[in-house]
Amino acid sequence: ESSWTELVKSHTKQRHQQAALWEFVQTELIYINKLKIIKDLVIAALVHLHQYDVLQEVKPNQLFSNLPSILQAHQLFWQEVVYPMLQEVRRTGKPFDPMRLEAGCLQFHERFLAYHHYCWEEENNLEFTRKQMESNPHFLAFVQWVEKHPQGERMRLGDMQAKPHQRITKYPLLLKAVLKETQEPHVQRALRAMLTSVNSFLESINDFMQYKDEQLALYISAQRIEGYEVEGINEEIDKVKRYEATRNVYLFTHNVLQTEVVALLFSDVLLLTKVQKKAERLKVVRPPLALDRMNCVPLKDGSGPSRNHESFVSRFPQTH
Repeated sequence: ESSWTELVKSHTKQRHQQAALWEFVQTELIYINKLKIIKDLVIAALVHLHQYDVLQEVKPNQLFSNLPSILQAHQLFWQEVVYPMLQEVRRTGKPFDPMRLEAGCLQFHERFLAYHHYCWEEENNLEFTRKQMESNPHFLAFVQWVEKHPQGERMRLGDMQAKPHQRITKYPLLLKAVLKETQEPHVQRALRAMLTSVNSFLESINDFMQYKDEQLALYISAQRIEGYEVEGINEEIDKVKRYEATRNVYLFTHNVLQTEVVALLFSDVLLLTKVQKKAERLKVVRPPLALDRMNCVPLKDGSGPSRNHESFVSRFPQTH
């Protein structure tokens, strides 16, 4: 069918609502078909080339991460949520009922968890693709073949990689369009609950990506820090949950400049280190300073090494 009007036989005043629901159904099917093209054409062709020892250096997950898992999730969403709604309209000729979407939209967290990994890997996939395009003539030829293939529907490789991100962020817009044209109060409440669920899922993707970024930053910092010969230091660092920032600061003893150090700020502790120029690594010069036991007091103007440098004194409670 090309339009909802071919299915809905009864007269309805909510034409705009039906058009919005039809867009939900139609774009879901289009998206699934796009993912199938990527899986059945691009990924399958790459795997086939591997059998002849061609492009072994390019793995499908380096281009599309876990896209097959996303396709599987949407096929299940179609079979269990969207298609039954469509079949009901085909069978009865009655208008699309937005309440048929409720269960599926309230299950976004469970149904589409695969998006966490895909969105996290997306930047790496794009960067890997760019480098291969610049340096690997065999890969460039493969991409040109894919983009010119009749079954590829003129999609460029970058467009294929962006499809999942674009689709998952479109659901709030689709639901808002339906809500805007819905008049029944109980259906409005249900649609708002669906929107809340979908938006919450999108926020969980952002939270997951932030968590992974922090993990990576912590790992990179840990690789730069040389071992510290004080019992318990490794255990303390292992307890740190989140890396925050790196900054060059000046360390004072009794208001006398002692040395310039690199301060690594984590969510739990402040770690003072010194650059080891030969190895370009950092050496810990003080035990980890617990943030919940530290007070920062601004110094008077001119008391630091430079008027343009932000200075502070850290005071710690006495331990007995």
